[in-house]
Amino acid sequence: MMFTEVFVPKGSHTREDLDRLACGLTAHGLYDDPESFGDPVAERADPGVLDFLESITHVVVHEVDTWVAGGSPLKPTDPPRYVARVYVPGPWRKALSEYLITHITRVFADIAPAPDRLYQQAHAEVHVLGVPEGGYGAFGRVVGDSALNDMINDAVRGTAEVPDGMAVDPMCGALVRLDDPASVTADIDGTEHTFCCPGCRRAFLDRQGRQAART
Repeated sequence: MMFTEVFVPKGSHTREDLDRLACGLTAHGLYDDPESFGDPVAERADPGVLDFLESITHVVVHEVDTWVAGGSPLKPTDPPRYVARVYVPGPWRKALSEYLITHITRVFADIAPAPDRLYQQAHAEVHVLGVPEGGYGAFGRVVGDSALNDMINDAVRGTAEVPDGMAVDPMCGALVRLDDPASVTADIDGTEHTFCCPGCRRAFLDRQGRQAART
């Protein structure tokens, strides 16, 4: 699950701009099409998992009447500011923060007047907040980390081709570069598995342990 709130000064952007901003912050908007960033073999999410995450992702844009920045109320002629609050599962927060901050700022820059200023002044802020275990509910019940990880694993659709130098994360189905320093591995019964992050490794080992306990 991911819930994103965006705050912009009222009247600073057209409805079309705000719709484009919101769509750019969906799961597909943030994680689709890595080729657009110039790397045809970039790590990427499994399409089925991406569709599942999209189904539990919400983006809300607030237009704010009163906004004080730098100690003074913003005037209509001032460059607009942007603030995003992104809520993700607590165990994912550390691993996702850098990616989300970089890409959300890029989405802001796509609609911002003089976008370079977002990288020169603190005119765009992104807060990545972790939802603690037991703090997320859907389907009329609490959905814990294990249940959410199982839903992700069940959503894996698979990829037709794995490029050389890459592997498929057995938990989330993501394509992972074998030389990526952020990737982690685990040897299980003589088979080495590669994971996109420590969270997927931990979830996979937990799932394996639960399955073994039932047999």
